[in-house]
Amino acid sequence: MTTQNNGRKRRRGGGGPTITAVAEHAGVSAMTVSNVLNNKSFVNPAAREAVLRAVKALNYTPNTAARSLAAAATLRIGLMHRDTDSALLSAMLVGSLRATARLGVQLVLEIYDTVDPIGSVEKLLRNGIDGLLLPPPICEVASAAGLPERHDVPMVGLAPGGDLRNMDCVRIDDEEASYQLTRILLEKGHRRIAIITLPTGLVAASRLRGYLRALGDAGVVADMGLVWEASPTFDAGLALAERVIKERRDFTAVIAGNDDMAAAFVNVALRNKLSVPEDMSITGFDDTPIAVKIWPPLTTVRQPLALMAEKGVERLVSTLRGTAEDPSPKALYVDFSIVERQSVGSVPN
Repeated sequence: MTTQNNGRKRRRGGGGPTITAVAEHAGVSAMTVSNVLNNKSFVNPAAREAVLRAVKALNYTPNTAARSLAAAATLRIGLMHRDTDSALLSAMLVGSLRATARLGVQLVLEIYDTVDPIGSVEKLLRNGIDGLLLPPPICEVASAAGLPERHDVPMVGLAPGGDLRNMDCVRIDDEEASYQLTRILLEKGHRRIAIITLPTGLVAASRLRGYLRALGDAGVVADMGLVWEASPTFDAGLALAERVIKERRDFTAVIAGNDDMAAAFVNVALRNKLSVPEDMSITGFDDTPIAVKIWPPLTTVRQPLALMAEKGVERLVSTLRGTAEDPSPKALYVDFSIVERQSVGSVPN
């Protein structure tokens, strides 16, 4: 693993035009020229055409030896993140390191600016990154902003709430996971079930669909006043829990957006002399370490984040090395499971 450094520069011997000259003539990066010359399938069509015109105009002849060396060079895979103290990042980092070590590529870890996430991604792309892993929510933001169309660097979104139209992604079926979690609470007799959605469009929409579908299958009329939104942090969970537990007590169960938020609800419930799960059932999402470090331990969705990152690296490397069977954007699904622990009980009498 390494931190960001300057882009790599490759020189070509002889007196003819260089790959840099071709890049300048085409108005693209030298890496884009290299990708076109190596017939990489992910290059933007307009950029490919510009490079081919420049090659013809300059009468550029690729140096076979240099191209062989370039093909053998160590690939650099970037992993963007926003929070160094994050269970999600820790799990994804484990999977990324496992895959990069096995495949002989380099991992570059970079923090993005939450005020200007797109600018942060584009800055990293200009510094010699061969492929990019994007966790939530920045993968959804980058996809919506059209970054894959503007750059010829392959990207993989990790754990988005839905398929991404213009980039590969590795994900679980969030709708089905939410459906199954809601069904468990319904089977315990709960009818006033609150759900906390996350401020990312695809995740929020998918999990809300699963929740509403489960309520509908059970003949329960959904109360949209029990659909709340908060950022996926412990502090945001605390603020929300302190407000809703004091203002209203017309719900008997809470489906939190992640385990940190669920832990915050457990904390506030206990401080307000409510017993979990006797007075209130609480579930999480992700099955991160905090799920078993609090009491009672959380019923939660186990999302294999490390495996997602590992498969994301594998997909990037196969695309970059030209071994991917299908280079078009696709969603790779991994299995989830519901882990039932002591934070869920029958509806209070």
